[in-house]
Amino acid sequence: MDARVFGSRVFMTLWLAFAWVLLWGTIEVGTIVSGLIIAVLIMVVVPLPRVPVEGLLRPVSTAWLVIMVGFYLVRSSVIVAWQSVRPQAPPEPAVLRAPMRLKSDFTLALAVNSLNLMPGGIVVRVDPVARYVYVHVLDAGTDKAIEAFRRQTAHVEKLYQRAFERPEDWRPSPEHYTTPADSGPDTPEPPAAPESPESPGTGDGASAGSRPDSSGDAADKEAPR
Repeated sequence: MDARVFGSRVFMTLWLAFAWVLLWGTIEVGTIVSGLIIAVLIMVVVPLPRVPVEGLLRPVSTAWLVIMVGFYLVRSSVIVAWQSVRPQAPPEPAVLRAPMRLKSDFTLALAVNSLNLMPGGIVVRVDPVARYVYVHVLDAGTDKAIEAFRRQTAHVEKLYQRAFERPEDWRPSPEHYTTPADSGPDTPEPPAAPESPESPGTGDGASAGSRPDSSGDAADKEAPR
């Protein structure tokens, strides 16, 4: 067994034992031993889905990651609180796209959860192939606010890369899971309506059965008043 895989399993076992002790609320030898036994049984009998270990956890960078995410949580809370009471117009929300070039889907999920914890924005979509996240931001009415969002998202990405995915530590695994591209359900095309003499002009443009989103101009047109 690879040393990284073995280390991750030992860490998970200790984490489960720690959660067991927290549930009991008492730090005793019997509680700790029973927690270790339960954790080992869970890891052997009902193991979690295997996640390939390709990076390496850096303790100092991980500690700095926790500190900075905590700082962003506090700062975002203060900003949102001020926006709710300031004597100005309400902020203009928008959905912004930001790159999140993390190699591991597990690390990407951790980063997305960190962004969701910060008040003032929530991730509404993740593009796992192009490595983009789409975030609904509460305040996107000025260039300064948009630039602040991009700097914060880029810094979170860098923190996770330094903590878990340094280039010198990365070892690709044959078990690496590649997320498939987004694809919607296959829906048959609606049948085209037969042309009628009473409706001139249908033969020159798009057929009556064509979808309204097949042309970019169709969505921008307004009905005549």
